[in-house]
Amino acid sequence: MTIEDFIDKFAFAIEVDTNTLAPDTHFKTLPSWDSLNTLAVIAMADADYGVTVTGRDIEAATTVADMWAVVSSKCVATE
Repeated sequence: MTIEDFIDKFAFAIEVDTNTLAPDTHFKTLPSWDSLNTLAVIAMADADYGVTVTGRDIEAATTVADMWAVVSSKCVATE
C-alpha cells in the first residue's frame, strides 16, 4: 500500500477530488468534512484494507498521512 493509493481511496470515501488532498492535508478542516465522513473512512478501511479503524483513531489523526499511518500499521499487524 502506498500513500498515493490511500489518498485515492480516502478521497473517494469522503467524496472529494483526489487533487485536493495531500499527505499533509488536515482533513477535518475540509469544508465537506462531517460525521458521515468518519463512517465513510471506517467503511473504506474495512472494505479496502480489511482493518478496523475506530472513531478514536480518526479523532486522534490530524492529517491524511496520520490516517494512512493508522491504516498501514493495522495492515501490518494483520499480516
